[in-house]
Amino acid sequence: MGFVLQPDLSRDVVRALRHLIAVDGGATAEQQRLLQCLAQHLLGVPEAVLRQDPVLLPEQLATRLSDTGDRRRFLQLAIMLDLCRHPRSEAQLQRLEAFARALQFEGVQLALIEALCHRSAEEATGDFMRIYAASMPELSEQHGATRTDSGELAYDDSFFEAVAGLASQPRGSLGWCFAEFYARNGLTLPSRATPNPGYYVCHDMNHVITGYEATGPGEIALGAFKLALKDSEANWLASLTNFLIHEVGLFKHGTDLQFVPYGGGGEPYHGIDGKRGALDLPGAAELLTEAFRRGSECTGDFSTLDHLAMADVPLVEIRRQFHVVPLAEPMVDDAEFWPA
Repeated sequence: MGFVLQPDLSRDVVRALRHLIAVDGGATAEQQRLLQCLAQHLLGVPEAVLRQDPVLLPEQLATRLSDTGDRRRFLQLAIMLDLCRHPRSEAQLQRLEAFARALQFEGVQLALIEALCHRSAEEATGDFMRIYAASMPELSEQHGATRTDSGELAYDDSFFEAVAGLASQPRGSLGWCFAEFYARNGLTLPSRATPNPGYYVCHDMNHVITGYEATGPGEIALGAFKLALKDSEANWLASLTNFLIHEVGLFKHGTDLQFVPYGGGGEPYHGIDGKRGALDLPGAAELLTEAFRRGSECTGDFSTLDHLAMADVPLVEIRRQFHVVPLAEPMVDDAEFWPA
């Protein structure tokens, strides 16, 4: 487990990321803040080094990053930084494509980013939903599930009965805390009327275990946490989903419908001028960086367990078992449910 690079490679990654975002007059303030947080608090590159080192071009980075995993981690961070630029930049996309070519990467993630620049928002949304649909069963609860001929999951009565009974679980248990999470955020428990109910149960069980609330920064942080916990294709797409919803405003959360932005540049939040996104909200970049660290420190992958079968287990015990460390700045007052 872990989102880890060797110290000398971390420095090279930061130098290359600086080159990526230095287009069209330079990096945006949001990109600069996120890169600074990643460099100092995730990759261990001091601010002085961040400013003094020369940038690294794609071909130069390719000679330094020979490991497939290291290349993958660079591209994950590069895509995050790309999506934090508002408005979108064709010049930056071309640099991202140059890095992808040099590192011999042709994944669907890059194709989805290209679609944001080259296709309509409706087409880009459709492309993403079709690709992500294939990963949703892997990211869903398996309790009471059977796979249909179309590859989707169908749930029996035991699933819906277990979900309906979560609020009746003992205080402090995973199930009780799940019901509290829904009540606190004004959400309705998944039911037969909910599209992909097993996906949302699994996703929100991870919110509860990790301590991230259902805000834009919280969703993005949860995606990073799970990516550090297990670097699978499904988790990468899930992380990308959070960026497309809460940073880009590509489509509405919980639907495949086109998002109508509040701001003029596609941003999904009131009070921001349309040229910034969720990671420009106070503390959001730090929350994302901390999520990579927290996910890396876990001792096992709890993200796709049968959460409903363990709904009566105290949340504090689950966090202790998997070494889920507390947030530096809790998003909710739940100190009693963390290991001492």
